[in-house]
Amino acid sequence: MKKIFLLLCLFPTLALADSYDAAVMDICGTHPKGDAVTKELNITPLGLTIKVPDNFTKMPDLLADIKYPSLKNKPKFIYSNGDGAVSLGLTEKASSGLVDIDVIKDGMLDLVKALKPKALPLTVDGNKAWLVVFKSQARDGNILNIQLFTMTDTKFVVGTFNMTDKYINQYCDVGVLSLMSLKETSR
Repeated sequence: MKKIFLLLCLFPTLALADSYDAAVMDICGTHPKGDAVTKELNITPLGLTIKVPDNFTKMPDLLADIKYPSLKNKPKFIYSNGDGAVSLGLTEKASSGLVDIDVIKDGMLDLVKALKPKALPLTVDGNKAWLVVFKSQARDGNILNIQLFTMTDTKFVVGTFNMTDKYINQYCDVGVLSLMSLKETSR
């Protein structure tokens, strides 16, 4: 099972995901494990809601500064499990209508091409979106990165769900389901 998961993460593929189950199967190699994302967070400053596991809380600023030392790459809102080894980050940027989500996805794939990323097109809250998945190195070991790029009616949104190797079996499907639950509230 682990070899299948690694193969799915290491070789780039394109597939169309119209459902949570299809996206989880494509990225994690398993069916989703029930209702793992039950707590809905209302991110009022972004005009977004997203579902997360019950044990996620706002990441303390000190831990966020360690995990994201570059202010340029630090999400505006970060939530995590107790030890911070699994986290969700959200950032939005105003859209002038000139953002092409496919160009953003291609740029990200090019940026991390040495990490053999995988891209999955899908629809999130009625909007075209991409999940980009890759493994990277960090201080605390290998990290599985699941990134969401989408446009709402008014903004470009980036969501990231990261986990260390230790938590992949427990949180891979959770990360996909959480990111796919993103909804705009300010319509």
